[in-house]
Amino acid sequence: MKLPLTLIVPAKKEEEAVIHTLEKIKERVKINHKVIVVNDSFEGDKTGEIVKKYAEKNKNVSVVINRNNPHPTFASALILGFDKVKDGVAIPIMADLCDRLEDIEIMYKKIHEGWDIVCGSRYIRGGGKKGGPLIQSVGSFLICSFLHYVTGIPTTDVSNAFKMYRKNVLEKAIIHPRSGVEASMAITLQAYFDKAKITEIPTRWIGRTLGNSKFKIIERTPPYYKICVWAVKNTIRKYLHLKPLKYNIDY
Repeated sequence: MKLPLTLIVPAKKEEEAVIHTLEKIKERVKINHKVIVVNDSFEGDKTGEIVKKYAEKNKNVSVVINRNNPHPTFASALILGFDKVKDGVAIPIMADLCDRLEDIEIMYKKIHEGWDIVCGSRYIRGGGKKGGPLIQSVGSFLICSFLHYVTGIPTTDVSNAFKMYRKNVLEKAIIHPRSGVEASMAITLQAYFDKAKITEIPTRWIGRTLGNSKFKIIERTPPYYKICVWAVKNTIRKYLHLKPLKYNIDY
């Protein structure tokens, strides 16, 4: 039996890009799926209204609009989106269309082979990265390599948000609503220490051509560091046959 597939698209101030992204999803994702666009943002952001109108003619598309969050983040959008997924599998898709959508079908097949998480990796043969700030690229590669070799997690790109998850994995994960894109790394590491089955496939990441980047490297460095420290501590506990520490990163 095929599992229901839901694509979660966090979209804050993406008026310029969101329809283009939704059209590309419709064109390139060949398997049956639903799309949930999450517009967790401030007053004045018209992204949600644009998607609501688009959804009138595209019944597999829905939108969640939240104006009550004083600190909207990538993670808070994920929480809202994942909560709408009742079963099956979910995959976050960036609204700037940086992800290679054709890889979704490959990930979906891997899930049906029995994997709990399928990670898209930019750092294995067949993968790659084009565009984006150099310091972001270097930082991502170093963090991912460090965690791969130190913890043994079976992905070379744990920081990449382009991952497919079984719903039961997401139900167990602790996602801090103030976290940014590092939430994807935190979910995967928690699942790893909980003995989830994780694999990866090559993917390519392309820097945005529409809209503006929301990534702030200085702001995100402290939480990345804290997650790495937590992961190292749990790796030591793993070798000592001790119960892993609960994920509890302060923001």
